[in-house]
Amino acid sequence: MKNLTLSVHEFMSIMGNFDERADKLPEESLYSKWLKQYRALDQRLEKLEMMERADMLFDGKVNINNISIEHLIELASVVREKVNFHNKLILDNDEDADPEDLAMWEARLQELQDCDPRILSEE
Repeated sequence: MKNLTLSVHEFMSIMGNFDERADKLPEESLYSKWLKQYRALDQRLEKLEMMERADMLFDGKVNINNISIEHLIELASVVREKVNFHNKLILDNDEDADPEDLAMWEARLQELQDCDPRILSEE
């Protein structure tokens, strides 16, 4: 089991990816485990003014305790999707491309891969 700290932005973005395919996820998925926290946080964010919301997204933290290797692998898969997405934006010279976003997701993926070598085998 591993403890993990994500920015609120990372957490919401990861859960947004899961949300898009929630109906295809197994009951024991990471999405199911984090869903209650995700919904509560989303409601809190919706009530904030724009600047307060931005501060919370980028300065706020979400602590995840006792994450299993199975859930780490699932999380790494979504983070890998984020890396690929941002890399493609940059390669396509998309106006939304942001090298800082890519670097953030690459750093998070590296952190997850450093947690357990089994994460690498899931690529």
